[in-house]
Amino acid sequence: MTGKVRLSVLIVTHNQSNILRFQIAALEKQVGILPSELEVIVTDDASEVSEVKQIEAVLSQTTLSSRLLQQKGDRFWASRARNRAIACARGDVLLFLDGDMIPEVDIGAKHVARHASLEKRIVAGNRLRKDIPLQAIATLSSADDMLPRLRKHEISDPLIAQKQDDEACRRSAFLQSCHNWRVVLSCHMSVPAAPEVCFDEQFRGWGLEDWEFAYRLMQHHGYSAHFAPEIIAYEVDQLGGGVGDLFRADARGQRTEIMDYLQNVFYFLDRCPGLPVEEVCEILRRVKLEGDQIAIVPHAIDCDLREHVESIMKWLAEYRISANSS
Repeated sequence: MTGKVRLSVLIVTHNQSNILRFQIAALEKQVGILPSELEVIVTDDASEVSEVKQIEAVLSQTTLSSRLLQQKGDRFWASRARNRAIACARGDVLLFLDGDMIPEVDIGAKHVARHASLEKRIVAGNRLRKDIPLQAIATLSSADDMLPRLRKHEISDPLIAQKQDDEACRRSAFLQSCHNWRVVLSCHMSVPAAPEVCFDEQFRGWGLEDWEFAYRLMQHHGYSAHFAPEIIAYEVDQLGGGVGDLFRADARGQRTEIMDYLQNVFYFLDRCPGLPVEEVCEILRRVKLEGDQIAIVPHAIDCDLREHVESIMKWLAEYRISANSS
């Protein structure tokens, strides 16, 4: 492809080819930006072989400039996957989407416009959750336009509806605080391409690589964080398939996943000394310790947060010693 690439769309996917086909279809319908000004880079993060073949088939059929990168491993490693895509990207603006986020038709033009001033900005787009069953999605052809259905779909699961409302309230509060970097979520965000734009690959599994990314760029490179509620992508909640939110009510809470998350939390705190524990660790109220067992519980535990965090840190240190000696 010749000509200037204004926007690189970087998608990390894990066993989500059934959604990728609708992501690509939505990107092909973009308004306000020419197809020749847009490229798509998909990084497959340790999907099954059959899924990789489906991803290849989806990308082989698009007229957009596209590329597939493959990353093999034993578990989710989004920070490395995104860095691999960043290294290949040619666009002036980098737009990050998770593998379950289907973009609106104006997402590309709106993100590019937000960076037109050439200021150092991280633009956090809006995430609207939709609980359309994957079985229903599977019956649709890739040629079917998913977006009208997503726009009119009303959430039926009260837990997902509550989660949507809670996120809107938190983001509003974050914007008013001195730690507004917390409004940034890597499932849907954009930044101008620059040498300092990269993720810390010490983060493995789910959580906090986006907050560290935003905090570092703001503290050390002069970026500002912005929330753009009018720029919309729809999250198709996979209800246990693919890579799910560890703290979702129906998450299985595998021990390895929990350990990854806890290590991410405490690594972030170590990297950013002086951050108030309350700003980073409030969600740890849903981590419950019972002897040598650890679990995610549906509701926050009423406790002294600092003492609770210290108990988790002590447990994690003991677990590491036990794991290393076994």
